[in-house]
Amino acid sequence: MRQLIDLIVRYRNACSLLLTVVLSIVMIAVRPEAQAKIARALSMSLFYPAYVTVSQVPAFTGLYSENKRLRRELTEISTQLQLFREQTAENARLRGLVGFAEHTLYTLVPARVVARDPSPQYRSVVVSGGLAQGVDMYMPVVGERGAAGKVVQVLENMAMVQLLRDPSSRTSAMVSRSRAVGILQTENGRDFFVRLRSHEDAGSGDTIVTSGLGGIYPKGLTVGFVKKIDDSNPLFKRAYIDFSVDFEKLEEVFVMRLPPLWAAQRAELDLVKIEK
Repeated sequence: MRQLIDLIVRYRNACSLLLTVVLSIVMIAVRPEAQAKIARALSMSLFYPAYVTVSQVPAFTGLYSENKRLRRELTEISTQLQLFREQTAENARLRGLVGFAEHTLYTLVPARVVARDPSPQYRSVVVSGGLAQGVDMYMPVVGERGAAGKVVQVLENMAMVQLLRDPSSRTSAMVSRSRAVGILQTENGRDFFVRLRSHEDAGSGDTIVTSGLGGIYPKGLTVGFVKKIDDSNPLFKRAYIDFSVDFEKLEEVFVMRLPPLWAAQRAELDLVKIEK
């Protein structure tokens, strides 16, 4: 059957001519009553379906155009919805940051993360705030859930921030509950702990905050939460922590503009560095 159809399609012109000749001969040979019946049969079986099909071509073309237009509009709406969802999530994060700003004594400069250290566990980020926005060296940087790092290099409209998870940062921290003070450290760049003296009180679930020592971070910024204690060393214990800030998803931050007292302490630190 398929071969027959392929043959007809291949020789469609000859087949059409042959069909026309055969129908003409039949119409001439039969009586007028039979001619009328044949004409009606041909009209119902061939000509009318062909007419209906041809007449619907403009409608099909219109449906295709309408479908194409609707698909384009659907794509546009879907894209806008994705953008609106991103803006909604961003607004939620910024509302959290604004809430933080309302409960602090420092002036906060909002900034976006525009670049990251290319290393697998990046230790620094570049933010969209610099000298023109009042950002200066050593200013602490916070995220929605706590301390993120400090400014270590500043340009006119951007600054580099050293994150807390940089092994060379060695931030002074303390257990919020017991006020035990230690240094935030790491040995492999992944697992961070606060080194405390063996008799200091610390346990799983404790909140670790900045101690205020060192002249960089004000006291009380959340650093993380203790997940386990290693007291195998008789002299020191390690309080391993999970950072409160998710550095992998850090997109917006606040640079803390410090009051004159902190500015004076920064100036003294500069003098110490110069003397060295």
